[in-house]
Amino acid sequence: MNRLLIIVYEICLWILALIAIPRMLYYFFVHKKYHQSLLLRLGFNYPNIEKNEQPLIWIHAVSVGETKAIVSLARELKLSYPTSRLVVSSVTETGQAEAKRSLPFADFHVFLPFDFYWLVRRIIRKASPQLVILCESDFWFNFLRCAKKQGASLALVNGKMSSESEARFCKIPFFSRMLFNLFDILCVQNELYRKRFLQVGAATEKLKVTGNLKLDDEYPRLSDAEVREWREKLGISPNQVVLTVGSSHYPEEQLILDLAKDIWNRFPQLKVILVPRHPERFKEVATLLENEPLEWISFTDINRRTGKEQIILIDAMGMLRMCYQLSDIALVAGSFTTKVGGHNILEPCWYGKPVLFGPSMYSQLELVDLIQQAQAGMQVTQEQLGKTLEEWLMSDSLRHEIGHNGLRLIQNLKGSTKRTLNAIEPILCKIK
Repeated sequence: MNRLLIIVYEICLWILALIAIPRMLYYFFVHKKYHQSLLLRLGFNYPNIEKNEQPLIWIHAVSVGETKAIVSLARELKLSYPTSRLVVSSVTETGQAEAKRSLPFADFHVFLPFDFYWLVRRIIRKASPQLVILCESDFWFNFLRCAKKQGASLALVNGKMSSESEARFCKIPFFSRMLFNLFDILCVQNELYRKRFLQVGAATEKLKVTGNLKLDDEYPRLSDAEVREWREKLGISPNQVVLTVGSSHYPEEQLILDLAKDIWNRFPQLKVILVPRHPERFKEVATLLENEPLEWISFTDINRRTGKEQIILIDAMGMLRMCYQLSDIALVAGSFTTKVGGHNILEPCWYGKPVLFGPSMYSQLELVDLIQQAQAGMQVTQEQLGKTLEEWLMSDSLRHEIGHNGLRLIQNLKGSTKRTLNAIEPILCKIK
């Protein structure tokens, strides 16, 4: 049965590849996308990771959010096992950029190869990792089984599973059981996810509830003086109230602009910092702003500011957390479009900022519950957003109260890194 399932998986993989290749080539040549990752993911010029006397730990984090989540765990592993080598793999180019920025102590930053058996086997055989750690929910069957055949222990950390994923796995129960049985330990964020993993065939004894690693990341903080300096650099006057719109996707920018144009009539001291999620959309958003009757400037042109700008477009990577610290209100986007399902709404809470987010949060449901129970933010529809935003803009005390609730929430939920390390301790002996 297992052999048959593997053959079916390989056939499906090739069918998907044949469908995806024309699209990827189009984006590669026409939109200049995937230039950093495509050839590497196909195995060309892949970093030379070879087995030697130093143990190898391979951590996979698909994109930006997952990479940020594993920082505290990776740091502790590196401190506890200083002679080991650390590989951090990503799928997206923004994910690898974040890995290089937040995990500079890793020995290798790589793109995960496409999940073809012949390709993955060659790379895994050469690297021969002792431990492979996956973050959250990016399961690549051939990568996992090749690592297992090579003798690696497998751990899932910060595991999560949406109801949609649960339904899909339940439709292929034999394959799901085979997939999750590869793992030695499955660390999940909460009891709901534990039940979903059980439902799709994971073994009870392998499942541990360890909390959310994102809460343990020591986010960089600006001093009060640095906040004042940055606000001055961006042309933000002391009397202005700043709304940071973080991780926006199409068509959310237009929604925000339409709302802001209305609010500016009654609240002209509003300043909007707009941070698109993907760098390849910087020009697209700039074009959108050019066609609006608004004063705006991009970060790369900030030295030419006049002080009259209503919007600042952040067209640079790695600045979102800094922008949250400069703001009075945070709006976490990716939640007003059904194609995304939300981003990390806890990030603003780290800095004591009240957070707004939209109705489409299907990939971050556990965070919605946390935020709402702690009264650290509010989930709103497009129709409710304008009214709620105005209420928050008009009340300093309300913003401070909600922001303080967020800070208290973060302090109460820390400790996931320690719980995760304790859970995977039985398999850490392989890298000693």
